[in-house]
Amino acid sequence: MIGVIPSTNKTYEVEGYFDSDNLVEGKLYISPDNRLYVYSLTETRSSPKYSYFPIWDGSKKYTTPFSNTKYLADVTLTDVTLMCSKIDKQIADSVLYQQRRCDNDDILEPLFTDGDNMFTQCVKGVLNAKKYTLIDLVDMSTPKLSEKAIWNYYTALTKISFMRLDKWNIWVDNILHVNYNVIVTKDSRKLLSFHYPKNTFDTGIVKYDNIIDTKDDPFKKIIKILMVMENINKNDLRSKEIDDYTINNMLTILNSSRSLSAQLFSRFIRMAGLSYEVNVFEKDNLIFEYKES
Repeated sequence: MIGVIPSTNKTYEVEGYFDSDNLVEGKLYISPDNRLYVYSLTETRSSPKYSYFPIWDGSKKYTTPFSNTKYLADVTLTDVTLMCSKIDKQIADSVLYQQRRCDNDDILEPLFTDGDNMFTQCVKGVLNAKKYTLIDLVDMSTPKLSEKAIWNYYTALTKISFMRLDKWNIWVDNILHVNYNVIVTKDSRKLLSFHYPKNTFDTGIVKYDNIIDTKDDPFKKIIKILMVMENINKNDLRSKEIDDYTINNMLTILNSSRSLSAQLFSRFIRMAGLSYEVNVFEKDNLIFEYKES
């Protein structure tokens, strides 16, 4: 038996194909064009007895305008060999994915904490918006990352508030595959914007190629451009809340080969009396927006 097909009052067995041996009266058989016929040596018209299926006597077909036309595609398959023959790579991958997803079906919903830096909040924001599971992230990763590696990144995300730039780049490029922009403003005036992964800066009429063309990370470039654009110096960054040690430490990192942390970037924006936002996109769709002033 190949499978079954239900009718209003009875479920009929689909026994085989027209070239089958030992044909059985009243069973359904599949023609070369994949239509279903009831094999009968006694009936010649579609009738309620066989749920109006067309009749086949082994050589002739008997079909009326009232015949119930069904095809192999309508059959609920029970034959393992036949079912396997219908499974291509896409179906097989889909079945395996659904099985793995069911085994790890917890939606990742990381909680925001007060100490989260900008990188951490943006990644958490994307995960909460997209409702990914661990398996989703494993399957999305390019180059492919193991489930253990993804879990380690996620565990660090939930336990460590200060995400570093190298981990931010892994989340953006290798796991989430998102793009983002950074927009810096002073009051209501836009000073500059940075667009990733294009790695382009919009600074208005004046160009800052001597800064943009360096190997500095983009957040360090943003600060250096702002310092020239707004003529910001050490004295401008001083306040009652900020001591010289903090300022000197930041300026030292700006002039070193070390990448800039999200904390120092945010601190500079506050010290300079500016505001910024980070918009994270999946292609052209805005997923998460982070603002700080």
